[in-house]
Amino acid sequence: MLVESFERSRRSEAPRRAFTLAEVTIGVIFELDQISATELPACDIVVVGGGPIGIVVAVQLARSGHEVVVLEAGGRTVDAVAQKLNVGINDGHPHNGLSHARIRVLGGNSIVWGGTLLPYTSIDFAHREWVENSGWPLKLQDIAPYYDRAADFLGVKPGIDCDGDVWKQARAAAPVFDDAIEVVLTRSLRERNLARLFRNELTSRSNLKLLLHAIVTDLVFDKATNCVKTVVIKSITGRQARVSAKQFVIACGTIEATRLLLSSAQNDREAPWGHNSWLGCCFQDHLEISAARLVRKRAESFDNLFDSILLAGHKYQPKLRLAERVQKAEKLLNIGGVLQFDSSLQHHIDNVKLFVSSVLRGAVPPNLRTIPRHSLALVKIWGPLIRRYFREHRIFNHSDRGIRLLINCEQVPLRESAIRLDSERRDCLGMPGVRLDWRIDGREIHTIARFCEIVRDALTRIGIADMQLHPKIAARDISILDECVDSYHQCGGLRMAPTFDGGVVDPDLRVHGTANLHVAGAATFPTSGYANCTYTALALALRLCDRLTSYRNA
Repeated sequence: MLVESFERSRRSEAPRRAFTLAEVTIGVIFELDQISATELPACDIVVVGGGPIGIVVAVQLARSGHEVVVLEAGGRTVDAVAQKLNVGINDGHPHNGLSHARIRVLGGNSIVWGGTLLPYTSIDFAHREWVENSGWPLKLQDIAPYYDRAADFLGVKPGIDCDGDVWKQARAAAPVFDDAIEVVLTRSLRERNLARLFRNELTSRSNLKLLLHAIVTDLVFDKATNCVKTVVIKSITGRQARVSAKQFVIACGTIEATRLLLSSAQNDREAPWGHNSWLGCCFQDHLEISAARLVRKRAESFDNLFDSILLAGHKYQPKLRLAERVQKAEKLLNIGGVLQFDSSLQHHIDNVKLFVSSVLRGAVPPNLRTIPRHSLALVKIWGPLIRRYFREHRIFNHSDRGIRLLINCEQVPLRESAIRLDSERRDCLGMPGVRLDWRIDGREIHTIARFCEIVRDALTRIGIADMQLHPKIAARDISILDECVDSYHQCGGLRMAPTFDGGVVDPDLRVHGTANLHVAGAATFPTSGYANCTYTALALALRLCDRLTSYRNA
């Protein structure tokens, strides 16, 4: 098999041979350096990026019969040379994700993310007069069917609107916490790495091809047809080629997708997106901070409310969310929080979790040799841990170092919070680096404080815990922003709007002014909502796939 010979060639120290054009048409996975041709076979759809969004788009389109080529800038594993292409400087609020959350590898950020699924709420899509630049050209009901499809696509059951079923299977009543605070369940995938989850289809579908270490450096636009005709790709060694297609989907992450459109607009002054005043604007992330400390008063009631549920290998974690009516009444941003249980045994607990999750998905645990040592260190808590799981399908949380309320707060989408190019610093392929100017308005502090106050008052009223706010949050001290970090939930830069004057892409994720260029991912989000943006991006990606299939059928 060609794929097997490819694997052998990667392991061998002998020089790789270059594949011919004919071999490329029948293969599945290649390295760009292995291909001698400079013009690759045309296909129906090129997907730029082999991360979670790109993989889902490619697999779904291939299932629908399209000829798909995926261009991934990394390889099968993370390597330092590819990561050096992430040239970037931060001009604004410190942003760890600029360097740590841009992973060039097949599977992208799904190799490290928590695999957590949580949908946005109706207010996330609505225009709110107290939040400038808010309002999507879509409503929750436009995306809701695709949330269900995305959950099914990823093998998550019960579905997203079935929290009651999960509590019932855990032999517990759905909690009623407070009418101002809702308790929702996040869902975690059994297999979080989507390159592994869809391995069979990525390596066996004849109409789906992956090209690794293929960095897209330019989009070639034809003004006469308003179409992107080809993309220019390069390997780290400098090999260059072109790929033509009928449709193109940019799915390489918020910062990199924006960088690509900015850079290609510099190369072609007639590219319509280069004249869009919103290009690169309204970059956002969730503000994350440990906002309060909690002490249990009624341990059993507290644990029944906040301990995660385990069913069929999936983890369901209770999360607190500010009710929409409170957001409207008090003109607050959307916000949510989870409890973090700090333990002196956390390193050992994490290793046991890694071992169990590997076994559940049928993989060899990477810590197989050290698991006896970690298990022995947990001997004091094995009893309650096992009883909690087998009796009630719950996770026992050891917290001898305390309990924290960790919040994720939506930020006001500021136009001046932007992704720009740094033409003075270029990567080894000549592409301009990124200058990120992450701006935070400051109004988020009041939302964080009110959320914490409401949660504290509810806990006091039902008598299950005491909660002490961070002093700077209680005082609404603006210096608390120095302690807020990003959540690696990057969005914006290519915002969605009905018209060219309001954003970069239309409600179908097509770049305004083009006929065949689309963007899939959180870069298109007008606002960040309160939840991890990947699930909503996956839902929108499946919606885009339907649109692309309808174009072909029409």
